[in-house]
Order: sequence, then C-alpha cells, then structure tokens
Amino acid sequence: MQTPIPKKKTLTNGLRYLYIPMKNTETVLAMVLVGTGADFETKIESGLAHFLEHMCFKGTVKRPTAKDIALEFDRIGADYNAFTGRAYTGYYARAHKKHGAKIIEMVSDIYLNSVFPEDEIKKEQGVVIQEMNMYMDDPQYRVQKLSSELLYGDQPAGRDIIGTKETVSSFNRDNLLKYHSGQYTAKNTVVIVAGNIAEKSADTDIQKLFGTLKSGKKNQFQKTSVSQNQPQVSIQYKETDQTHLVLSFRGFDFRDKRVQAGKSLIAALSGGMSSRLYHKMREELGICYYVYANLNTGFDTGELTVSAGVSNDRVGEAIQGIVEELVKIKKEGVTEHEMEKVREYRLSGLVLHLETVEDYANFFGREEVVKGKFSLPKTRADEISSITSKQVHMVAKDLIQAQKANLAIVGPFREKDKPQFVEYLKKIR
Repeated sequence: MQTPIPKKKTLTNGLRYLYIPMKNTETVLAMVLVGTGADFETKIESGLAHFLEHMCFKGTVKRPTAKDIALEFDRIGADYNAFTGRAYTGYYARAHKKHGAKIIEMVSDIYLNSVFPEDEIKKEQGVVIQEMNMYMDDPQYRVQKLSSELLYGDQPAGRDIIGTKETVSSFNRDNLLKYHSGQYTAKNTVVIVAGNIAEKSADTDIQKLFGTLKSGKKNQFQKTSVSQNQPQVSIQYKETDQTHLVLSFRGFDFRDKRVQAGKSLIAALSGGMSSRLYHKMREELGICYYVYANLNTGFDTGELTVSAGVSNDRVGEAIQGIVEELVKIKKEGVTEHEMEKVREYRLSGLVLHLETVEDYANFFGREEVVKGKFSLPKTRADEISSITSKQVHMVAKDLIQAQKANLAIVGPFREKDKPQFVEYLKKIR
C-alpha cells in the first residue's frame, strides 16, 4: 500500500485538521486529540484529564445518556474508545466507510457537547477508583509508578495519570466544566480523519462541526525541576512470588537531537530476542521472563529505563547482570554489524506499525498535537538510517552514569536492604 500523505489544514479559529486519504481501505477513522493530560495538571487536579475523558461518554445534549451513545455506535458496528496520556487526550471511532460522516459527527459530539450529568459523576468516581485498585494489584504497574515518583517526586511528571483516590473523589461538575472549557479549545485541538472518505465531504463536516469552537490558547506545561548527583533507590514492600524492578537514568526531552540515536541504543539493548539484555538475562542467566529497555521523552524530561521481573532470591544477580550489559555498551559501543541489525530492526518496525487507519492517525496526529508538526514515514526512515554507531556510543556514555541512576523495586524487601542495591549502581563507571 502506498504511504498516504496527510493534508494539514487550519480553521480560522486555530484548530488543526489532518486529512489522511487511504483509498485502499474499507474503513474511516475519526480522531480528536487535545493537548492536555497529566503534565498540565496542578496537584489538586491530578487525574482530572483522565476523569473528564471517562465522563465525556456519559451523555451529550443530543445523546443524553451513556447508553444512547453506546447504542448508536454499536448499531453501525463501530470500534470506539478514548485514552489519556501525559501530553494529550484522544477520542476516536472507526467504522465502515459508509458511516464516515456519522462517526465524525459522533466523535465531535462527545468532544464538544458532553453535559457531565451530576448523578453519573459519583458512579464514575467509583469506577475509576476500582481501576486504580486493579492497577495497584499489579506489581509491574506499581514499580513503574514508583520509578516515576523516584525520578520526579511531587511534580506532574512524578504523578500518576489516573490521579489519587483523594483527588478523584473530590471532583465535581464545576471542575469538569471549567477544565473542559479551558482546555478543549480550538488552538489546543487536532482533528484527524483517515481512510476511505472524500476530502470535500470530510472538510465540510469538520468546518461545520468544529468551526465555532472558541479559539482559546495553546496549553503551557509546568516545568519540571530535576536535581540529582548520586544514585537513588526506592523500595516498596509487597509479598510477591517475583520482584519487579526498574533501573532508570535521567535523559532528555523529545526536542533533543539525540532522540533517534537513543532509540537505536534501546534497540541494541532490547530489540528482539537477539538483543543484549534479552540474551544476557534470559538465555545466559535464565533469570527472568520479561526484560526490556525503553526511552521516554517528555516536554522537558526524559529517561532511559530497563524493566524486569526476577526471582526474589536472584534480585542482586539480576541487577548486576543488567548493570554489566549497560556498562559494556557504554565502554565499547556497538559494532558495525550490530548497527546494521539495529537499523533494519527499526526500519522494519516502522513499516509494521503503519498498516491501518489507526496506525497512520496515531503516527501523524500525536506528533502534530505535541510538536505542532509531523514527519513523513520516509523522513523518519532516513533519520533511522543515518544514525551511526558512534552516535549510539555517545548517547550511551551520556546517559549511563551512576549519578543519574535510579532503581525502583517492588517485592519482599525492606528499607534495610537499600544500601546493598545502591552498591550495584555505584559500579556503573
């Protein structure tokens, strides 16, 4: 399938709109992204963006109840949902191409005209608190949360997207209306229509439905304060059959010129079953089922992380194994042969994740809402292909440092065990 080229349009109120033509598909997807999420919340608002996303499905002026919305989507066999992240919130629906105009109208209705019924707020607070309980029963989730708290503390970047039981329980209709009015504005919104739908038809619908949305202004995030000059460890005691850990190193934001080299470093560490960490931890040591590295980049924060779940009696050995691989790649870099594999792994991953209307809407839309511009797949492929082994080595040396190291652990360990874990981090030279 030929790569679709989006057409970017801006309405007079400042709303950005991407039309992505895909004539070889039988479906149409409508997505609305708003540039707000956990990173834009004050402490007392923590979880409000996520809670508002839930409440947008509880009724609109035209469709007064959650059941009205669900039945109308279900009658046309639509796939629909929403999500909340740190930098943006999204609403989408996908259906057969004959229902293209319908899903555009319905997604716009949910986004623009939700009424937030009082009696639904209390019920949904209970639902979201149960969602929290579900996550907190999962040690893999808990260790990621603990890692963020260790890195950023009581700042937006260190708080959970879902909020706390206290904040969620405090939300009322006035909070929702104020947040919706202030955040869901034209200049803060990106609409994406992708699939088999005529451009003129989509343009007319978008102008009609979103043209009167108030302009507002682009959101400003709260800057993150970071200070660290020695390794840190945080332990959360939990009786488990397996210890879960995250070793993280402070990194850089999404604007940094080292991002693509950093992603190639991640591919070398955990891209596939022949990657360094996978081979070391699973094949050589037989110490864990899952191990992976990641590069997170935010507005003004970022981190390289390594996550793993290991046997309780082999935690020290596991940390040592991870540290050895990180120190090795920091000292020696990657070979040209390995670099060829990394490039092909990433290039193939780019193609494999660009197959559907959802893939393309996400690829272009999420960049647009965060950066104000998007890259074409070919441009991304050229960036990947241009990364050298020297650049990967330089990023490894920049990031993998003891004074930037943070270890979060969830398992049957206590504060008294912390010094032994700090010693492993001090071996990072």
